[in-house]
Amino acid sequence: MTAIASVDLLTTQIQQLQTTLDQVGAYIYTKDMQGRYAFANKLVCDLFGYPLHEVMGFTDEKFFDLSICNQLRLHDRRVLDLGERIESEETNIIATTGETRSYWSVKIPWRDADGKIAGMCGISTDITERRRLEMLVQEQKLLLDTILNNIDSYVYMKDYERRYLYVNEKTAILFGIPKENVIGKFDADIMPKEDVDRFNMMDRQVLDTGEKVCGEETFLDSGGSERHYWSIKIPLKKDGKISSYVGISTDITEVIKLKENFQLLANTDAMTGIFSRRHLIECAEQELKRMHRRGETMAVIMFDIDRFKSVNDGYGHATGDRAIIAVAEACKKNLREIDWFGRMGGDEFVVVLPDTDLASTLAIAERMRGVICATKILCDDGSIISVTSSFGLIMSDSSSSFDGLLARSDAALYEAKNRGRNCVWHDQKTLGNA
Repeated sequence: MTAIASVDLLTTQIQQLQTTLDQVGAYIYTKDMQGRYAFANKLVCDLFGYPLHEVMGFTDEKFFDLSICNQLRLHDRRVLDLGERIESEETNIIATTGETRSYWSVKIPWRDADGKIAGMCGISTDITERRRLEMLVQEQKLLLDTILNNIDSYVYMKDYERRYLYVNEKTAILFGIPKENVIGKFDADIMPKEDVDRFNMMDRQVLDTGEKVCGEETFLDSGGSERHYWSIKIPLKKDGKISSYVGISTDITEVIKLKENFQLLANTDAMTGIFSRRHLIECAEQELKRMHRRGETMAVIMFDIDRFKSVNDGYGHATGDRAIIAVAEACKKNLREIDWFGRMGGDEFVVVLPDTDLASTLAIAERMRGVICATKILCDDGSIISVTSSFGLIMSDSSSSFDGLLARSDAALYEAKNRGRNCVWHDQKTLGNA
């Protein structure tokens, strides 16, 4: 091959190499020992805004604002002076535009025939957009974490096998272990079996149906107290299949307690603590239906305090209230657990006795009459008084309604009054006259 042919071949190869380097999508360059550019591909020239001949022979001071960011020059000197290989992220300020760009750079020394460092080669990939997106994701993650860690709910995520993928701080505190120690674990690894079984009910439902599930869940806390949660569980799908689900559980224990307290207040007479009129009637009506179905009988006893108006007028309403409370307390202690005891209003009371007979009911009524007589009531002036009560008693039959039973027991009560008070009256018979 002639010298001219060799030169032509070499020129062609250089041109091919130049074309290739211009198309690789990375910034490729070489520098001499003084940091002057000896070669730069088209991407480098376009970035600087200069043709190649105005790039070669110049250092980075012409193209970058090294007064703001000197990282580039420091990395170059480590390669040229120490012969190190550098693989690192670099941030550069473009001098012509003031734009900040981020690159992943690989820089290696190149050596002459004697093995001495003669310069360096560099390949830099622009990762500015990737860094921007990463920063955006980090900012969004920080915002999301801030929200999730400060809302008053337990937020968690599980995969299809029900391993934890995420928990917020509140959930980790509930479990009593750091967040990072929850990830990858099953419920059985961090909570009692009975709680796992409760969790499984809604978890299986959201996985089996692929639909959002809402409902109440109840667990015992570390102190053994019952806690109530309103939970929402939402399936997440990948390629059309459920891959995981997100749960949001809010502690509603105080709401449940308030509801129970309101229910208790509605069902309880505020003065005596026994059933209110409304609640007694509701319960008794249901019990009477059950008695009818089973062919059993129910007894109803109505009683009041004899001459109660004279107690109020003679000793004051505070003493009258104490008399009502004392009578209720005395009678409660003489009833069965299955009996229902309520205040109908004023000084009037009703006892409902399911599944009983006449003889047993008469004995209970007479016992209450006796304990009321023996009850001592403190007056405002320090004196002690006692009161008596009259009782009307009736038994149900297969056609009885509770309204009818109340009317009949009321009539029996007034018959006891007519018969001299402080007695139990049933079917025209006076029992236990005082």
